[in-house]
Amino acid sequence: MQVFRVREGALVDRQTFFVENTAGRDAREVVDEFALEYYGDGVNIPGQVIVALDEGTADIAAVLTARRGARVDVRRALRGPKRRLLEMAQRNAVQAAHEEEARLARTREAREEALVRLRDALGLTDLPLRIECYDISNLGEQHAVGSMVVFEDGRPRKAHYRKFAIRTVAGQDDFAMMREVVGRRLRRLGDAGGPAAGPDEGYDESFAARPGLIVIDGGKGQLSAALTALRESGAELPVIGLAKQREEVFVPGRRAPLELAPDDPASLLLQRVRDEAHRFAVTFHRQRRGSDLRRASIFDELPKVGPVRRRAILEHFGSPERFIAASRDELELVPGLPRRLAREIYGQLHKAG
Repeated sequence: MQVFRVREGALVDRQTFFVENTAGRDAREVVDEFALEYYGDGVNIPGQVIVALDEGTADIAAVLTARRGARVDVRRALRGPKRRLLEMAQRNAVQAAHEEEARLARTREAREEALVRLRDALGLTDLPLRIECYDISNLGEQHAVGSMVVFEDGRPRKAHYRKFAIRTVAGQDDFAMMREVVGRRLRRLGDAGGPAAGPDEGYDESFAARPGLIVIDGGKGQLSAALTALRESGAELPVIGLAKQREEVFVPGRRAPLELAPDDPASLLLQRVRDEAHRFAVTFHRQRRGSDLRRASIFDELPKVGPVRRRAILEHFGSPERFIAASRDELELVPGLPRRLAREIYGQLHKAG
C-alpha cells in the first residue's frame, strides 16, 4: 500500500506499508480495512481520499465521515493532477513490492546458506529445519527458570517458545536444572498429552514436534546434562553446546570444540538462536521475581504485621499465594498470630471481594 499525503496541492509525505494475507481477496475489502486502520484514531482525516477503486467506496466514506465529524469524499480520480498522483502512487507501490520481494529472496538465500553450512559442519544427515535452544536463568536459590526457543527455517517461531519453572533442583546447580528442563521437554516428544505430560498438561504442538537440532547454552557440563536427559528419554537427536566466552561449539564424542569462523553463517545462526534463548530466559526470570516482590508487598498494607509475624505467616503457608488464598479458619491457626488479628487480616485481604 502506498500513501501520498497532499496539502494545498503539494506532496508533503509518502509512506509504504506491506499488508499481509491479501492473496485472493477483493481489492475493495483490503483497501477498506487498511483505511480504517490507517485513520483509526480519527486524527488528520482529510476531506478527500483518492483510491485505486472504481466503485464500492460509499461504506468507507461513511465511516471516515463519522470519525472526522465532517464530510469525507472517497473516490477514484479520472483525470487531471489527482489522476497523475494516483498513477505515481501505483508505480511506487509496484516498485516497493519488487524491492521487498528481492530483499526477502536475499534473506531466504542467506538462511538457507546458514542451514546448509550448519548441516555440513556438524555432519548431520538432514538440514536442521527446526532448531531448539535451551538456557537456564537463576539468581541465588529462588526463581530459577529455563527457556526453550524455536527457530524454523532459520527464523524464530515465537508461538513455539516455552518457559519452565524449575521444580526439582534446589540451590544453584545449573547442570541439574538443564537436565530437568531438557528431560521434561523430551518426555513430551510426539506426545498427545498422557501420563508423561502430567495431569494438567494436554497436547502441545511445540513439544510434539521433533527438532532437527538441539542447542544447549553452555559448555561441556551443560551439554553432558542434556545428553543424560536425552538418554533417559530414549530419543535420538543431535545435540550440541555453545559456550558464550569464545563462541565454542561442543559436539558429543569430540574432545576439542568445533572450529567455526566468527563470520561463518552457521556460527552466526547459532549465536542468534542462543542469544534469543538467553533473552527469553532472563525475561521470564525477571517476571517471576517481580511477581513475587509484588505479592510480598501486600504485607505492607496489613494491620499489625511486622517482620516477625510476616515470617511466621510465610513459614506456615509456604508462599504468598497460599497465604492470600487461605480461609479465616486457616489464618487463625498461624502460630503466634492472635485469632482476633487473624480475623482482621482476613477482612483486609477480602474487603474488596
